Amino acid sequence: MQNKYVGDIGDYLKLGILRALAPGRKLGVAWWLHPDGGAVGDGQHTTYLDAGLAWRPYDPPLFDHLREVVGTGKRAVTSLQDERILPGAVFFGEQIPITGAPSARPVNRAAWFARVKSALADCDLVFADPDNGIEPAGYKPTMGNAGKSITWDEIASLRAPGRALVVYHHQTRFKGGHINELEHLAKGLRTRGCASVDVLRARPYSPRAFFLLDADDDLRSRAEKLSGQWGEHLSWHPAV
Repeated sequence: MQNKYVGDIGDYLKLGILRALAPGRKLGVAWWLHPDGGAVGDGQHTTYLDAGLAWRPYDPPLFDHLREVVGTGKRAVTSLQDERILPGAVFFGEQIPITGAPSARPVNRAAWFARVKSALADCDLVFADPDNGIEPAGYKPTMGNAGKSITWDEIASLRAPGRALVVYHHQTRFKGGHINELEHLAKGLRTRGCASVDVLRARPYSPRAFFLLDADDDLRSRAEKLSGQWGEHLSWHPAV
């Protein structure tokens, strides 16, 4: 997650998903906040806010809030930490450490992640929002862009009895396409102990996935119902 993305179509989708899953749960949100960067024009997928008749009906309060955030230029994750949007949620928005000597980065990252776990210790539904998603092949914690990914070990460490996880992953150039990528990642998650692996796949602009891990039947039912409500924009892939 980067502050410059706040309010774009990805936020509408992710927050819409969390608003549907969170009632009755103690939600914890780890923004995996990365310093703003990337190509010029990134974070500009906000034209949906100009097409209210097309997009607002999916979640009117959320749509109105995001339109206000983008309209006022206050694009920061703190503007999403609104009690009206995610009531009772716990947020961790400390920027992920990416600077310093490469040899120090794994140590700094481990200390940061320990604070993530501590802050969300009492939550039974945790959302991890890395900029890119699950670590790619060839990932090394000393890399300059390591902060854009959540590692396999971090996902495993976030798991806890009675807790479900939602983990964001953006489409890559995986051989065979996005569905093959989801199946590959799901296999890796099951190998690392996840009891169940389901996916909500969002398609506007560049496809992205929200892995639902260790969910009970109630959460899985909510996710499936939500995909029906969002129509072509969101599809449900159980036991992918």
